[in-house]
Amino acid sequence: MARVLVTGSQGFVGKHLRAALVARRCEVIGVDRPGTGAEIEIDLSAPDLDTDALAAAVGSVDALISMAATITRGSSVDAFARRNLRVIAEVPVRLWESLSARGSIPHHVYCSTYKTYGPPASLPIDPELPPQRPDPHSYGSAKSLAERLLALSSARLGGAYAIVRPTCIYGPGQHLHNAIPLFLKAGLAGKNPVVHGDGKSLRDDVLAYDLSFCLAEAALRRVRGAFHAAGECARTILETAQVCCEVVSELLGGKPLAPELDPTHPPKWWLDQSFDLTRSRELLGYEPTPLREGISWEARWLQAGADPADTVRFCPAPRVLTSA
Repeated sequence: MARVLVTGSQGFVGKHLRAALVARRCEVIGVDRPGTGAEIEIDLSAPDLDTDALAAAVGSVDALISMAATITRGSSVDAFARRNLRVIAEVPVRLWESLSARGSIPHHVYCSTYKTYGPPASLPIDPELPPQRPDPHSYGSAKSLAERLLALSSARLGGAYAIVRPTCIYGPGQHLHNAIPLFLKAGLAGKNPVVHGDGKSLRDDVLAYDLSFCLAEAALRRVRGAFHAAGECARTILETAQVCCEVVSELLGGKPLAPELDPTHPPKWWLDQSFDLTRSRELLGYEPTPLREGISWEARWLQAGADPADTVRFCPAPRVLTSA
């Protein structure tokens, strides 16, 4: 039984990851904010955080999966962004080093983001190539910094690590202001969803259930390097909205729905990306869930009331392929 430390264990993806690790017979030690119900409740953004004391409380672990972060959309480096920077870039390195100082070096898996890329210069994006025009916003920039710091720490410790970069994460438990839940909520209310711009911009959506598979397999297989956790293929935003319409129409048995374009609102600047999954398929055994299937799970979660605490129940049992 492997002992795995997970920061951000009680969040949207964290709940799915816990289920994936338990299915692999792992002992999970979760670290998250006070009041979340994690095994260890602590504010990782606190300026006086003692990672040595945290490591002592955790004890020896086989793997560390760093997920703790708050996704932000602003570009200003305000007080919140500075606290988030500490959680995203500083704590993973300090905690890894504190754990390593107490004995064996745990394998480190860092959950990064596709926003380390920004608008791509070429497609599909290869995870092992240098980031293409990084995202200027504070969240993507913090993740880029974390990746660089982990490389330095790895060289100093002699420890191994992997980077998993998810695309747009969706699924039961997702924040309701994102595109897919907005499309689904409109459809469940009997309205056609609205797509900004001309609908031609590419986007890639990964199911949280699938991301948790990649993170768990990367930790237990002890792979190295960068990997993408992405969907089966990139689609236009209009095609994604159309899939949402089809799922809702089938779920409710009502009249067909169709997305409507709103050219007065431009699409997000970071769209038009597709991602190479070769390494994820070959080294992790990864195969994405079809978008229609994943969206149907989220639609049922929304229909049932969209309780953030009730997410794993709407997905099937985790897939387990670990061979290491």
